[in-house]
Amino acid sequence: MEEPWKAALIQMDSGCDKKENMRKAEYFIRQAAGEGACLAVFPETVDYIGTDMRAHAEEIPGAWGEFFSFQAKKYGMYIHGGSITERNPAGRPFNTSLMYGPGGELIGKYRKLHMFDVEVENGPVYRESDDICPGEEIVLVNTGLDSFGLSICYDLRFPELYRIQSRNGARILIVAANFTRATGEKHWETLLRARAIENTCYVLACCQCGEKPAFTAYGHSMIISPWGEVLARGGAQEECVIGQVDPKEMAKARRQIPSLRNIRDDIYQLNSERIAVFRE
Repeated sequence: MEEPWKAALIQMDSGCDKKENMRKAEYFIRQAAGEGACLAVFPETVDYIGTDMRAHAEEIPGAWGEFFSFQAKKYGMYIHGGSITERNPAGRPFNTSLMYGPGGELIGKYRKLHMFDVEVENGPVYRESDDICPGEEIVLVNTGLDSFGLSICYDLRFPELYRIQSRNGARILIVAANFTRATGEKHWETLLRARAIENTCYVLACCQCGEKPAFTAYGHSMIISPWGEVLARGGAQEECVIGQVDPKEMAKARRQIPSLRNIRDDIYQLNSERIAVFRE
């Protein structure tokens, strides 16, 4: 699709009431569809945020998968379900993104690669890998709308991931996140704009907001152009952030700044055999 289209970032304050989270998600999908969005993107762990993520993990397909499938078909739109906690029979659950086409079919599945393991001297210790099992594949989803590279939260700090995605055809980078306010204020926009500029891609970044059990989520979901311009921006509250994606503008940016063509493969290489390409 080479004509401009609208994307919606559904910025939510997900909590421990899964039914309430789903009710709010349905409300915002309806709003996004009413404003003409072709794609709705949700934040990380949209399904449940509480003190026992593992106990609330679900199989795929499960309640949230069926919900997103139904909503996508109902409104004839693409839905990127942020991420949910996926049950893993082998032990620790996965942090998993699901993407659905306008016919309600599952067209992409990505499990978060990078675990947020942090030990601050004389400060807090947080080890996501104690509770979540990392994925093993870089994921691209090719659709009639465009080609998407999927990522979740801490992945944003690893530019190699996005370079590999863009070199393999991704033109839009989706980031589902639950950034803390402390790091969000310092790094969120800078990292997002850098990923857009260095890969001449649009970036659709949707973040949780509100008070969580361990921190305050940052919000400020953003749609960023291949030039690094913030085209649409959320605040600190729940809302539907709407912005336009223009493939012709991306083509123009890639003509004028051909960084993807100028990579020195004779000096260094960024390749991976662990790439899963989903096609609609």
